[in-house]
Amino acid sequence: MFLEIILTLVLLLLFLIVRDRRPANMPPGPWEVPFLGRVPLLLGTDAQKLREKYGDIVTMRTGSLRCVLLFDFKTCKEVLGRAEFAGRPDVFRDITLDDQKTGGIIVSQGTQWTHERRFVLRSLRNLGMGKSRLEEAIMLEAKELVDDIRKYEGRPTTFPNSFITCSLNIVWQMVAGRRYDINSLEVDKLYKANKALQDTATPLFFLPMFFPWMRKLPKFVRNLLFKERLLDDFIKYRQQMVNETIEEHERRDVDALDHAEDLITAYLQGMKEGGPDNLFRKGSLMQVIADLFSAGSDTVSSSLKWVAFLLARYPDVAERLRQQIDDVVPRDETVSLLHKPKLPLLEAFITEMLRFSSLLELNLQHSALQDTSILGYFIPKDTSITVCNYSIHFDPQYWRHPHEFLPDRFLDPAGNFVAPREGIFAFGLGKRQCVGEALARMELFLFTAALVQNFDIRAPRGVTLTDETVNRMGVRCPLDKQLCYVPRG
Repeated sequence: MFLEIILTLVLLLLFLIVRDRRPANMPPGPWEVPFLGRVPLLLGTDAQKLREKYGDIVTMRTGSLRCVLLFDFKTCKEVLGRAEFAGRPDVFRDITLDDQKTGGIIVSQGTQWTHERRFVLRSLRNLGMGKSRLEEAIMLEAKELVDDIRKYEGRPTTFPNSFITCSLNIVWQMVAGRRYDINSLEVDKLYKANKALQDTATPLFFLPMFFPWMRKLPKFVRNLLFKERLLDDFIKYRQQMVNETIEEHERRDVDALDHAEDLITAYLQGMKEGGPDNLFRKGSLMQVIADLFSAGSDTVSSSLKWVAFLLARYPDVAERLRQQIDDVVPRDETVSLLHKPKLPLLEAFITEMLRFSSLLELNLQHSALQDTSILGYFIPKDTSITVCNYSIHFDPQYWRHPHEFLPDRFLDPAGNFVAPREGIFAFGLGKRQCVGEALARMELFLFTAALVQNFDIRAPRGVTLTDETVNRMGVRCPLDKQLCYVPRG
């Protein structure tokens, strides 16, 4: 009996070795343990060590997911522009709100993704994205943000929740035709659920994505090991907000409208058109809303945290920004997009913030839709493709003194702003490039200008700020140290 058990284990080990071995002519990479692959999971700084050892393209496997890491900007740009790399791995689909697991614009792929992306781009453009008529809405939110921060009267505080609400409101007006109060209890509740998840989750949280059999463990075990209850709470509340918004729109007579006043209305009109090939579905609409909700609140609000931190961390840069804005815009006026050509340092500051913060150390994974190749290496179908943003943003071949915060790197000798052509991956590239990039850039310009124009942001007395960061659910953030937002006279 004992011999039979040993033989069975040996055969099982041989099976796993054969099953999990790296296919021939794939890029080089670290040795992988059968069944496990390489654990723990990578952060961008860890991935950089792989680059130093194996080069600009590396293969590794975690659980059932085989991944190719890309580190060089030019290679990433070429690869992500190819249609065969526009897929997404299945690991993300368990957390979508779509019951068919195919909808949305972030984790979907194929025909449904093409349909959703085109619809969202068309709708956002029709509703003002990138156009001057949206500027007024952003400036209103900037005023609300300033008024809210003034209430602290310069007392030390962590990053205010209004960073989230002001950025969310811009997208939400286009998606749902409404805005939240700057101190909305609804947004605060969602923020607290998300923060509880970020603060408590460990790398173990991601393991079921790479080891699908772990999803079959008893619920109490998953709650204990993976903090799944916190994710359930966040998804449940987000789903509740999305459902209530859709139901509110469904009670209206959308057919009586001459034109769609927001994205949800346009989607519901598409659903009513019907037809055998109609890709408009309620489940997919729910995920589209959730994707835009997250993009509208997370990306810009996380960037605003970096803006506030960097203004306090580098007071000499903040003073130069204030001086330039004061020279161009009278104190009783608000900065607008018309002032942009005369505020090159502000544009340079925001661009350097996007590089230096490197919000996503590892970009959201793509997936090969067919057998293909990169730089002569074989890439099997369903291989995950991950761009290491951190390595690109701190690559010395593109950036002089990459670990220093230097907005002047984007100014020419005459002081004019020079947009980077390479070495920046803040909004992605290629087929999956962020649909809201133009909107995000408008928001960052006007919100940052409002903070500089109205506050002297500094560290509390006796506190020394450093460039130390923390990774929360894949997002690179400055430490939540308190800052003083001192109103300018």
